[in-house]
Amino acid sequence: MKKLRYAYDEGMSDRMKLLLRGGVALCLSAVVLTGCAPGLNKVGDTKKDQASTLKVMYGHEEYFNQEFGMLFSAVYPDIDIEIIDTTYLEETLLEQYNQDYDKALEAFIEKEQPDVIFLDPSTLTPLIENGKLYSLDTYVAEESYNVSGLNPGIHDYMKEIGGGQVYTIPTSFRSQALFYNKDLFDQFGLPYPTDQMTWEEVITLANQFPVDGAPNERVFGLEMAWSKDLSDIVDVLATAEGLIYFDSDTLQMTFDTPAWASIVEQGKQVQNSNAMFYYELIHSGDYEASSVNSSGDPFLEGRLAMKLDSNYFIDSIEEAQKQAQDSEDIVPNWDMVTAPVGLQSPDSTGYMNFYNLLAIHAASTNKDAAWTFISYVTGDDFARVQSKKTYGNIPLRGQYFEKDDNRNYNAFYKLKPMNNMPSYHLLPQRFIYEFPYLLQQEFEKISEDQVTIDHALSEMQIKGNELLATEVMSLEEQELYLKEQQDNLTPGIITR
Repeated sequence: MKKLRYAYDEGMSDRMKLLLRGGVALCLSAVVLTGCAPGLNKVGDTKKDQASTLKVMYGHEEYFNQEFGMLFSAVYPDIDIEIIDTTYLEETLLEQYNQDYDKALEAFIEKEQPDVIFLDPSTLTPLIENGKLYSLDTYVAEESYNVSGLNPGIHDYMKEIGGGQVYTIPTSFRSQALFYNKDLFDQFGLPYPTDQMTWEEVITLANQFPVDGAPNERVFGLEMAWSKDLSDIVDVLATAEGLIYFDSDTLQMTFDTPAWASIVEQGKQVQNSNAMFYYELIHSGDYEASSVNSSGDPFLEGRLAMKLDSNYFIDSIEEAQKQAQDSEDIVPNWDMVTAPVGLQSPDSTGYMNFYNLLAIHAASTNKDAAWTFISYVTGDDFARVQSKKTYGNIPLRGQYFEKDDNRNYNAFYKLKPMNNMPSYHLLPQRFIYEFPYLLQQEFEKISEDQVTIDHALSEMQIKGNELLATEVMSLEEQELYLKEQQDNLTPGIITR
């Protein structure tokens, strides 16, 4: 489920760092790491160019070196990397610019003059509109850069968010798929799920599994949300359709619509289904693991037919099989199909997130070296190295996702990403804190049949717009607000 914490608590550091799951081996062969960029030295090159220093804007130098720096320096020893720490942006400029992240970021870039900038998708538009980023189109068109090998749709996605030009390329992504247990489908004589099913089709299939028996013994048809709360279920369903609560351009609510009413109605039907498993059951004490190696996950135990999860779940399966006395005790016969799709965009997915979008500062005097870095860490050689890691990341280039079990790993790559990233950093703090609480309250009333769906959506539309119209707070004002509210309001989480 996609959740965003309070934007300024998450801060620039989380926008700038990769979600690391492990380190990088230092003993890789220089031959394996050989990259391609014209005019700059690689290991083994005979011609000598003047060494250059590349200023890279990134949150944490240690993380950068683990994920990118050590490998890049092994291939391009003549290019020195200088990391520009973003602490000043987070601790000083945000307050100076009254929590206006776009203005603070632009001021930081102007002050530090980086060559390479790591960005979040939601921060791109103002930088592009103000001429702070350099178009990568000429570089991307070079024969030496294999643009066709990128995750299908990513080039078009980057052009779309760049207003027709490519300004950024991500280094990595996370994608979700629908995992399924073939043995359970065979046992009950049901057809396997297929790519590009809708949620309605998946839920109908899940409801065909038996629902009798105690939680620790029975079979479940589907796990799609963390909890049985209607807000959690609706969030998952809305993601497939690309629905969000507000319009980033107008900062107006988009909740009171037939599309949202339909999704909430579907969510209520899911909530009333006994075929569903919710992960919160493991933590509630109502469900106990039947295997010490399964962490209580019924899919690993062979008692859950389908499960929406990310590429990291593959590691969970493989690790549980390694730890079990008999690997056959952990779901042996599983596969994946694409995450469910929406009716309006059956070739696209909202269950895909890109990390570390790389851009070149328009004022950089070192653009060729900057492109050398970007082309390497988004290129074939780096993807091949990344595919050997064991901490869950899947390479941006699907041809290097190498497995020997003939499973449908293309499920992570087949769909195009949706271009509907909300500008969370533009939201007033009162909306960030109060709307999730309002959302939960109204959805609980719907679940308990206290109000109609139409009434609840109308109420959230009105109150949401009131919150969106509030002023942005300074840090001191936020602290005072939270102190005043701590007895009757728990800070929430924005979901959609």
